[in-house]
Amino acid sequence: MKLFTIGDSISQGLMSLGVARTHLAYSTWIARSLGLDVGDAFSSPAYRVPDYPAHGLLLDLEVVMRRLYLAFGSRIEGLEWAALLTEINRVLDEAEDYYERGEGAGPYRGGSVPWFHNVSVYGYDVADAWLVTPGLCKERIAGAPGAGDGFLHVPSASFYRTALRVLNPSRDPRFDGYSQLDWLDHHARGEGVESLLLWLGPNNAVGAAILLSIAATEDRPDRRPVSLSFDERTRAQWNLWMPDDFVAEYGELLDRIDFIQRRNEHPGWRVFVANVPHVTIAPLAMGVGDPLPGIPRYFPYYTYPPLAQGSLIEAGAPHLTAADARRIDATVDACNAQIERLLEERNARHRERRYHLVDVSGSLDRLAFRRTGGEPSYELPAYFKDGVTPPMDTRYYHVDRAGRRRAGGIVSLDGVHPSVIGQGLLAHEFLGVMKGAGVEGADPDRLPWPRIVASDTLYQDPIPLMEEVYEHEALAAAALAAHRHVFGGFTGRRGSIKDF
Repeated sequence: MKLFTIGDSISQGLMSLGVARTHLAYSTWIARSLGLDVGDAFSSPAYRVPDYPAHGLLLDLEVVMRRLYLAFGSRIEGLEWAALLTEINRVLDEAEDYYERGEGAGPYRGGSVPWFHNVSVYGYDVADAWLVTPGLCKERIAGAPGAGDGFLHVPSASFYRTALRVLNPSRDPRFDGYSQLDWLDHHARGEGVESLLLWLGPNNAVGAAILLSIAATEDRPDRRPVSLSFDERTRAQWNLWMPDDFVAEYGELLDRIDFIQRRNEHPGWRVFVANVPHVTIAPLAMGVGDPLPGIPRYFPYYTYPPLAQGSLIEAGAPHLTAADARRIDATVDACNAQIERLLEERNARHRERRYHLVDVSGSLDRLAFRRTGGEPSYELPAYFKDGVTPPMDTRYYHVDRAGRRRAGGIVSLDGVHPSVIGQGLLAHEFLGVMKGAGVEGADPDRLPWPRIVASDTLYQDPIPLMEEVYEHEALAAAALAAHRHVFGGFTGRRGSIKDF
């Protein structure tokens, strides 16, 4: 097996809050650049990924905005505001019907697909790689409240439905105990796995920025999160792992992977590990006010783009302070230093470089727009040097009423996850490291950028209705309410990203 992927929402291809576009995720572009056939059928693809009809299991904001634009044009006026939520509900109903009661509630493609090469699932933190199994998902789906058609409802137990679809698409009871790591072990001991793409850890910090509140782990040596059960971790509602808690958990992950890889039938196996980005780069947590004197990377407040006005902050709009942002980033820095140390320890044990760091955090720091004063130092691939106007950047996606993109393009409409072009840039970073490690065929210059850009509908077909989000508090409030509902409201776990 040439390529296998373990990760969370970014690796799964979640975009604009829609689960998911795995066929457009960075690992899929890597597979294509390596010459692998990609698909979701059982018989032929060398890199098989799941499909998510009916707009996926959450709330695809791009689909919503396009439906609203089709219904109302670039302006929403008068009585049309009363029909706004009805249009949004129609999109949600399609997903709810499909995944709760339709074809999506049963085995994938009638049970003909036993597994996928990409087993990434949104909302995963590090320990979920071995804690979450199809059996657990079936239990949670069966006991989930809120199933049935409802107004503005996403499919019930969406996290567990997604994980079940990925980890046991055939619903074969033999695989009910298979976690992400169990599938890696299955393939490593079978045909062997040449390259493992591993990216877990962002959800051990990103929830604090998404929900604009910090619920840190306790940093107790006698009660590290890694020692707790899935249910205990769920009840704790943590969204920011303290460094010692993180290193205990990440070390356990690498120990388990290393044990599996020692039985890998492929003699040249390699693991490519991405680290944790600074979550305050994401435009969902937009800096408000002037940069702080002496520390220009930080702003007095961080909040959702529609609320990024000083008066709204003063009126009590949800936000993080500069001190909060610096605390999160300092924690991420400490965790990334530990990841690098842990990888070096394992390479020393093997007496050769089997584990390779992909410094996504550093790359995104160079790519960040506001944190660099509007002058990112990241060098975009040559494809973009021939005049993409305006340049792609990490600001929140902004299109005027004439359909001209004014800002953004690298991050999708949820303000957190990459757009298709953003996924291409991640593939570019991974392939550079893979090439340096000697993976046959790995070369960032082989990425099919014309195809990547053509697949990015936010770039190819901008949404003029976006201007309404910035000009009218009613639409901004509706979008924000839907966003917060999906990110944190399913089970009342306000600190958890698994409530997606």
